[in-house]
Amino acid sequence: MAEYSKLLRHGIFGTITDQLDFPHPDQVGLVYERARLICLKSGISVEDVVKLRPRFWEFYRHPIAMRDTAIGTTLSIHWNLCIGTIGTYVSRRPDLVPMLEKLLKFDLCGEFLLTEIGRGLDARNLGTRATLQSDGSFDLHTPHASDAKAMPPTSPWARVGRIGVVFARLIVGGEDHGIKTFVVQLSDENGLLPGITSQLLPRRCGAKALDHSITTFNHVHLRPESLLGSLTRAHDQRADFFRQIHRVPVGTLSLSMANIPALQQSALIAGTYSYRRRIAGDSSKDGLPVIQFSTQYRPILDALVQSWAYGAFADEATALFLDANLPMEVRHAVAVCFKTAVGTDTQSTINELAERCGWQGLFEYNGIIELGLALRGNAVAEGDYTVLCIRLASELLLGRYKLPEARMKTCLLSRHEAGVWKEAREMMESLGVKSHRSEEYNTYLLPRCRDLVKATGHRMAYESAAMNGKLQPEALHLFESTCMKADLSWYCQSEGLSRNDFFANDSKAARKVFPLLREFLCQNHQSESAMAPIMSDESWDQFVQNLPTFGAINTTGATSYDSHRL
Repeated sequence: MAEYSKLLRHGIFGTITDQLDFPHPDQVGLVYERARLICLKSGISVEDVVKLRPRFWEFYRHPIAMRDTAIGTTLSIHWNLCIGTIGTYVSRRPDLVPMLEKLLKFDLCGEFLLTEIGRGLDARNLGTRATLQSDGSFDLHTPHASDAKAMPPTSPWARVGRIGVVFARLIVGGEDHGIKTFVVQLSDENGLLPGITSQLLPRRCGAKALDHSITTFNHVHLRPESLLGSLTRAHDQRADFFRQIHRVPVGTLSLSMANIPALQQSALIAGTYSYRRRIAGDSSKDGLPVIQFSTQYRPILDALVQSWAYGAFADEATALFLDANLPMEVRHAVAVCFKTAVGTDTQSTINELAERCGWQGLFEYNGIIELGLALRGNAVAEGDYTVLCIRLASELLLGRYKLPEARMKTCLLSRHEAGVWKEAREMMESLGVKSHRSEEYNTYLLPRCRDLVKATGHRMAYESAAMNGKLQPEALHLFESTCMKADLSWYCQSEGLSRNDFFANDSKAARKVFPLLREFLCQNHQSESAMAPIMSDESWDQFVQNLPTFGAINTTGATSYDSHRL
């Protein structure tokens, strides 16, 4: 019998080589060149960002955000988290204006350093320290390895200086004055500044190359004006912390909007390829396009109707988020509902679309699998949606506030939402649960939190799509059916729906929407956002011509291969 276990101890299987797969500096540099071009052409102002005007939201829903997913990450940090935070103080700190002007032109790249390796989402207990000096300056320091900041890009590969919004614990006279916000110059065009260390992380699986890093500070001297806000210890530390990171909830909503162009781009790639891809048929010498099979067209239709419905929900979620008459926790709750519903649905749909492209779907160059893996990052950025759902569901179950009421209370998704929340409340009562920190709550209710929030998100998306009048009735019906699949057992148990009846109606709904797919592909067949080689014979041939090609050893003893561009 082969001794495979012993082989695993052989040096050739050492893991360090497998783990250290770093992006190339030129690939990273290209991301920042593209980001600079977008910044210069966007016309975005500080007020657009701070006041959340339409121009701010526009980028996240445009296909350009998906053309290079690393750009989306870079500019989300740059605009929302960095400029959005610093811009809040500019009315009281006019000295910040020159820095903001450089950020707007991308003469400086903005970063946001909050999360630490040893804390994760427990950011309120961060360990980075800023100690007040006798002359009013500060000493910024990372006391322990677990206090290092992760994972904002901070390497010198951006070829531009960086400014970081850094969160640290302020120490005054040996006393803890709580978490404070500092503006720190991390690097200039020549590299990192003294005392700042950036350790490059290996490339993220599937995502476009970006220089994600672990960042530490070794007694970095900060001028007095580096502090944004007051030296005074806040009376309500929790409220003050959330006030300082107020741009994170904005990102909860804005980043999630990128799922909409991702769904449409994936549908365009998979749909176009499915019309090109043919199999041998009895009646046609050219073969039959695989798009005619329901297993092929159905996930493409799902992607389309989801993108349309969540597009409508994004409009309404934005309006609610900007409604100053609503409490901030309610506005944030709407963003969490949107993020949870669109994020989980997009992951499921894009994975299916990648599979429907066969072996071609496994490669990043065809776009779909890359989009899916890149958007996994959005699921945890600006709030991991599982943790956000636990917090939201707990607060709603404990009655601390309420979400806006359903407007279409008789529709199936609204009845489902009411039903699952009722089940959760009844379980709390039967278990005698009084606190969300009890063992009973942890065991029985925490696993249901995400599904509860998702049910609300589905209902809100359906209502938004139904009321804005842009979705055709057959598309709206298919979206409803797709949402029902997520919890079909509830409809069978509570609505008396048989599985056979549901699947029959679901199939009919898909057939009615099928003509809309042809229309979508015809309208977008020349789209410049999707550049997958499998979309046409010409693009595939050009792609193959650029691949390294190996053949027989020639007379000079060298292997022959065509020239190619990396």
